[in-house]
Amino acid sequence: MYTIHLGMIGSGHVSNRYFEQAAQLEGVRVVATCAKHMEHAERKAAEYGVPRWYDDYRVMMDQEELDGVVVTTPHSLHAEPVIAALERGLHVLNEKPMATSFEDCQRMVSLAEDKGAIFMSLPFDLHPVFLTASEFVNERYIGKITGAEAQLSLPGPWRDNWYYNKSIAHGGAVLDCAAYPISRLVGLLGPVVSVMAEVNTLIPNRIVGDGKKVRSDVDDNVTIIIQFAGGQHAVIRSLWGMAFKQNNTIIYGRKGTIAINDSGYPLIVQTAEPMPDAEQVHWRGLEGCYIPRGEIAKQRHESVIAHFVHCLRTGKQPIQSGRQQLHVHEIMFGAYRSAESGERYSLTTTFTPWAKLDPLLFDTRSEYL
Repeated sequence: MYTIHLGMIGSGHVSNRYFEQAAQLEGVRVVATCAKHMEHAERKAAEYGVPRWYDDYRVMMDQEELDGVVVTTPHSLHAEPVIAALERGLHVLNEKPMATSFEDCQRMVSLAEDKGAIFMSLPFDLHPVFLTASEFVNERYIGKITGAEAQLSLPGPWRDNWYYNKSIAHGGAVLDCAAYPISRLVGLLGPVVSVMAEVNTLIPNRIVGDGKKVRSDVDDNVTIIIQFAGGQHAVIRSLWGMAFKQNNTIIYGRKGTIAINDSGYPLIVQTAEPMPDAEQVHWRGLEGCYIPRGEIAKQRHESVIAHFVHCLRTGKQPIQSGRQQLHVHEIMFGAYRSAESGERYSLTTTFTPWAKLDPLLFDTRSEYL
């Protein structure tokens, strides 16, 4: 097995998990770091035993024999290194958001396809609970799909750097947090046709970190309604104003419900269909609620880097394809446009879902339910 050589672009807190994940894999090595300031790249290299460091990602790409790069820079600095890498035929793992403009996102996906490069853009949802939940999205357990809701809300980022600065972040709760619930919903239910949204800055004067006062001009209060082709609605929330973190997903069916990370449970299937191998619990005071622990345990846990490396070794694109993540990002940028115009935004992108959903799941009009 040959060794995969990776370059890390970005030396902030977010990059740590990728260094740590890579260290757990056989035949994978981060051989260079890159940051805007050379001393930051050198410090990160020393921390993780990386032999070389740079302050210019183009020089790094041209001088190092790399298989791929991992991009963990601030939001507005994703596009240029990703495009530079893809132009050189390098494979790319890119943090979310893909970019801070829909046009840059489109260019990335098209360029990766033209170059035959692996392009993996976060969010990454393929953990055991999510994979198990996908198996219960069917008529046997929950009936016809009637709607959904998902949320990632929190007090707000604790760091006082670029997160609250629109000139650097180019967006707040939509690009930083709403990406996750949107990705989960379209990953489980497939593409949508339109989006409407309300987006604003609710708390411009914030206390963060160790008590520092900052002035915020990014969006921190987001409500998005996406519509599926069958007419079903899903409500997505991201609020940087809660006293606790809420990161759940609920799918409603005519006969049952699937809830991920809700009310202290990793996965609940509320159904009239008996589940003898699952643990029966009371969820929200309801009967017929189960935790399919055995099914969760059967799923293979794979880290973000492990999935990326698997794609590099097999030549297969990520399960959550570039086209799927482009759709996720069009929903986010469509939400901004809808909030600005007050009108519904119609999606122009689509994708083939990795999970094979029965189209009849969304047919609520041809029979009595």
